[in-house]
Amino acid sequence: MGLELFNKQSRPQLFRRLHDEQFDVLVIGGGITGASIFRDAVLRGLRAALVEANDFGSGTSGRSSKLIHGGLRYLGSLQFRLAWEASHERNLHTALNGRLVQPWPFLIPIYRGQGESPVKVRAAMWLYEIMSGFKNTRFHQFLDREETQSMAPGLDAEGLKGGVLYYDAIVSDSRWTLETVKDGVRNGGVAVNHAPVTGFSKIGDRIESVVFHDQVGGTDHGTRASVVINATGAWTDRIRKLDRPEASDLIKLSKGTHLVFDEEDVPLNVSIVFNSPVDGRPLFLVKRDDCFLYGTTDDWEGTEPDAPAPGEADVAYLLESVRRFLPYSPLGRENVRFCYSGYRALLLPSTGDNDPSSVNREDLVEIASSGLVTVVGGKLTTSRSLASRVLDQVVRKMGSDGWGPCRTHEVPVGGGNQEMTAGLRYWVRRCPRLTGYFQTLYQRYGVDADRICAEATSIFSTNGAGSAGDPVHAEVRYICRSEMVCTLQDLVEQRAAFLSWSNDMRLQRLRDSERVICDELEISEDEFQQQYRDYQRHLQRSHTLPEESSTA
Repeated sequence: MGLELFNKQSRPQLFRRLHDEQFDVLVIGGGITGASIFRDAVLRGLRAALVEANDFGSGTSGRSSKLIHGGLRYLGSLQFRLAWEASHERNLHTALNGRLVQPWPFLIPIYRGQGESPVKVRAAMWLYEIMSGFKNTRFHQFLDREETQSMAPGLDAEGLKGGVLYYDAIVSDSRWTLETVKDGVRNGGVAVNHAPVTGFSKIGDRIESVVFHDQVGGTDHGTRASVVINATGAWTDRIRKLDRPEASDLIKLSKGTHLVFDEEDVPLNVSIVFNSPVDGRPLFLVKRDDCFLYGTTDDWEGTEPDAPAPGEADVAYLLESVRRFLPYSPLGRENVRFCYSGYRALLLPSTGDNDPSSVNREDLVEIASSGLVTVVGGKLTTSRSLASRVLDQVVRKMGSDGWGPCRTHEVPVGGGNQEMTAGLRYWVRRCPRLTGYFQTLYQRYGVDADRICAEATSIFSTNGAGSAGDPVHAEVRYICRSEMVCTLQDLVEQRAAFLSWSNDMRLQRLRDSERVICDELEISEDEFQQQYRDYQRHLQRSHTLPEESSTA
């Protein structure tokens, strides 16, 4: 079985397999941590399954800052092990998974009498290079005042001494997570979304099987596994308390909010990192996709984890910070094109008043007496190495047999460069006018782009680029047939969000592809319209600025 059964229509068959088979590992949670553990287990030769309560990457892993970074700021809090690990993982992914993880330059401006001194910045950058073994994409570079201003003409010139240019990496977090899940499925694993866990069946004190509910089909199911791993991020304590109702909380939620501006509204030519003039918190403006992604806040949130949304205080803080940082090119609410918030699941601090920005970002693995393995602290950057440590620890503590070595450090996600290069060359020769689109497809889907290119070429050859025969419809069909799309929100939010950081454009894409979507998801026009309205409400709540509070 593989991606040909990774779709809505095949769910009954997948649930039968989950019921009939005894798995070595069952992962609860389809964010990047759960996805990485799932893929690692499959590549080790284990029978592995994954169940996700909502959609893959719909929680923190789809609402992040979309960076694969070495953790420069971890050096300030002396988290050297985490910075070392993150730097090496960043280097690994830019080399091994370069289609998804791209090196990206960042500028830190240096001001006289503000922030860290040039001496401390220089020392920090050298330490950062040491942490990566001097193997980053490019070496950092110190710039004088004029060079800094040419890259960032909107900076306040008063007191500006220069800057430092260094490299981290960017990624589409939802696509990264989904491609990781798909690679596990492609290699023999079973994964289903919209299947929240509702309980555990035990023999004595030990978990024997996991019970979950199929929200699409409306039926309950169970599956047996030797090891059950809780990798649910913000929902960690919910799952732990299904196992042990008396368990004390392990995590606390911090909310991060991001704003998106049009590139033309921001007077910068490069991504930039700066400390907020309001409170000194590190912030960034990342130049990508004709926009600038700006964030992020970091505040404790005492609420349920299900539906994070930007708050007025979050938006006001970010806008005031950027207004003071770029005083001659003020950015206001009218410039915000898109917004979103997500929760970080942080280890519960020993005291209740800690600043979440200062809480240790190290991960933790807990193994309960029932055998439930809980993982806390996963990140986009270090998810692969965390997955390897988790599975190694399970072997040591639980004495499992038949586990092969970790291979994720040598097997690229979604195919190698040689395969993709050969495929791209073939389709470019067949249809040169779609060269740019083919390049984008291989970057998004790896070797699976072959299937999309074939249909897109056929559509274009027959109809041209008109709406009646839009080659993008081939991409929509592939997503529905091979990426377990169950709702319109699944399609646009987690799989095709790259279409645009724009609510209107996302809705327009759904309208343009209505006929194709209805056919592929086997839904009626009325069902399409209902889901369309549901997604409109989601956009209003999660991706639209809250109403500005009035002041007396």
